[in-house]
Amino acid sequence: MTSLLRRYVPILVWLPAYDRSLLSGDAVAGLSVWALLVPQSLAYASLAGVPAQYGLYTALVALIAYALFGTSRHLAQGPSAAVCAVSAAAITPIIGTSALGSEKAIGWIAALALATGFVYLVLGLLRMGWVSTFLSKAVMAGFVLGFSIGIIIDQSHKLLGVDGVSGSYAQELWGTLKEIPDTSPTTLAVGLCSLGVLLAMRRFLPRWPRMLLVVAAAIAVSVALDLDAHGVAVTGHVPTGLPSVGLPGVGWSETSALLVGALSIVFVGYSESLASARAMASRHHYEIDTDQELIAQGFACGAAGLVGGFASDGSLSKTSVAEAAGQKTQMASLINAALVLLTMLLIAGLFEQLPSATLGAVVIDAMVGLVTFADWRRYYRVNRADWVFFMGAGLGILFVGITQGILIGVVLSLLLLIARSSRTSVRELGRDPQTGRFHVLSRHEGLELTDGVRIARVDGPLFFADADAFRTRIREIAADEGTPGRLVVDAAAVLLTDTDGADILKQVAAELASEGSTLQLAAVHPPVLALWERAGLVEALGEGAVFATVEEAVGASPRVRAPALR
Repeated sequence: MTSLLRRYVPILVWLPAYDRSLLSGDAVAGLSVWALLVPQSLAYASLAGVPAQYGLYTALVALIAYALFGTSRHLAQGPSAAVCAVSAAAITPIIGTSALGSEKAIGWIAALALATGFVYLVLGLLRMGWVSTFLSKAVMAGFVLGFSIGIIIDQSHKLLGVDGVSGSYAQELWGTLKEIPDTSPTTLAVGLCSLGVLLAMRRFLPRWPRMLLVVAAAIAVSVALDLDAHGVAVTGHVPTGLPSVGLPGVGWSETSALLVGALSIVFVGYSESLASARAMASRHHYEIDTDQELIAQGFACGAAGLVGGFASDGSLSKTSVAEAAGQKTQMASLINAALVLLTMLLIAGLFEQLPSATLGAVVIDAMVGLVTFADWRRYYRVNRADWVFFMGAGLGILFVGITQGILIGVVLSLLLLIARSSRTSVRELGRDPQTGRFHVLSRHEGLELTDGVRIARVDGPLFFADADAFRTRIREIAADEGTPGRLVVDAAAVLLTDTDGADILKQVAAELASEGSTLQLAAVHPPVLALWERAGLVEALGEGAVFATVEEAVGASPRVRAPALR
């Protein structure tokens, strides 16, 4: 039992052995991330469609949960703009745009966080950490760019002081442009000043806690000038104290919709979390457990759901701040959580006069750091196929919608995988008379062919996606310069196959047999051979058709001749 607890609760391993000399660095890191986390939590709560205090509730429990269950020493867990945007997109079709910010929205967001936690835990217990590689980097880069531009569009109405528009980000942009004549000059001044200071500090004072400073200054100006009375929307009531704990009052009728939203969050959130954790682990030379990371994310999201919060993830920006400030262990997250708790208990009420335009500026500033066209240029220059998938994911987010855009990204990743897997090369081999080894005819001169035997090497998987292409190429080799007595397939590089792969081999064998030739296999890996045996391929080829090596397969035909280079 003890070993099981230590396996699934890593804090039981590192906390008893904690080196107190690391405490100062962890404390500074906790304070540094707190200065970034508090304003972001308040701002991202509005993205999720819930009151500002639920951002603090989410940050508190997410930090503690990850410190208990996570395996990264540096990852900073907390609210994420992308995850909050996905969360809002998942519940809006259920509750309607008008319900965002209400008690109903709080319940549904919490239920979604619990569903997300459930999905994470199931994936973690099934040891499916490999799902992080399901989406290609090109697709994920397109997501990031699309999300970043879309969230900037989504928050722009707050700077103008006009009503938000529902729909895709492209529809929001068009709707906001039409609202420009109704812009509130005072709100616009507050928003532009907040954003201008944030961007200037990003450029000239990057190490300063710009978000916290701008939020504090905006609150002071709001109170001094009574901006609320001048038509500037403010945060409103932010209760001081602890959140209530319990299950959200949401029934089971919408479980399927919640699970779809949860899967969308997992695709986006886990990719960012694991990328951040892996980057830090590589830089500091330690390993993380991808399956345990799923469990840690599950507990972080589930705990947030129990306090009415929303799903979170491991943020690259906050993790970078933590590392730069000297974080060495997850003690920094516990210290950060303690500071968030003090914020909730002592000063949460101060945020009631925070202008919504400033919150919008905080979100836009965070997204500006993610908007880069370097990936656009890189993928266009290196691989046009990757560029197409990159653009498809980004445009899908902007013009179709978040959930639909994620689905497009998943489909694009599958198409990319199938397209690349279906290009497995099949090349003819010849023997080097000096070494006796076999090489690709088209790449080497002086190779010899064995009379009555042709050899084809399959350089990759043999499954449904490339079965027809394999047959075509094999038939070309068999037909070249007449039909051989035997055709040997070198399967040393075939590590992935399926029933279609076995069936296409049986079809080729039957076609060769009708022409007086036989098909033989060489260097087949045991798992692949076992599948082909179950599919009836080995039986169809007959006894003695499978050889341990190509040399053994060809050995029965010693006579050779030298061909022209192909």
